[in-house]
Amino acid sequence: MVVIFTGIEIVGLIEWLAISNGENHTAVLGQSYPVLQVGAISSRVGMTGFAAIVLAVFLLVEHIITQVDATGRFASGKQLVEILTFSSLESVIWVVWLVLIPVNGILAITFFLVALFVEHHIADNVKKGLSFFKLSSTRPVFIGVLVLTISEVIGAVVWVGNQNLVAVLVGGSLLEHYIARNVGLIR
Repeated sequence: MVVIFTGIEIVGLIEWLAISNGENHTAVLGQSYPVLQVGAISSRVGMTGFAAIVLAVFLLVEHIITQVDATGRFASGKQLVEILTFSSLESVIWVVWLVLIPVNGILAITFFLVALFVEHHIADNVKKGLSFFKLSSTRPVFIGVLVLTISEVIGAVVWVGNQNLVAVLVGGSLLEHYIARNVGLIR
């Protein structure tokens, strides 16, 4: 399952960055371009907004699958709303991080690390049926969420710096999902 989560996230991130960098959506989204009416959507929300929506959809699918994997059942209505919320939050985090990079690299990485750490905690809480904003009071969960966040941040920073190094993003994401799956078992 970890490979499936990772694959969905990686495809979403690659699509997001390509659109954010101004690549032609017909090349990026292929045959789905006319079906999705991409031109109409992107003209209404702008390319950054459109890229964020594309990423949020991939993250939503990934997070629903991880929820099913963690609980053994499909998410309830309340959980779906929570998953939609933190998937949207994660998409915004990636967009803000990309915008901050040319402004101040240290600020960008600090924001990215802290914001993803909070988002990963929220995701873990939803998997466990805990309060949405409760930060873990157990050391193993706190450390696990910190390590999985650092692995994702390192992979992302290296990849955005050089898109030819997608293997680093994949490695960071695989480690993130492997640790997240195991942290999800800690109550």
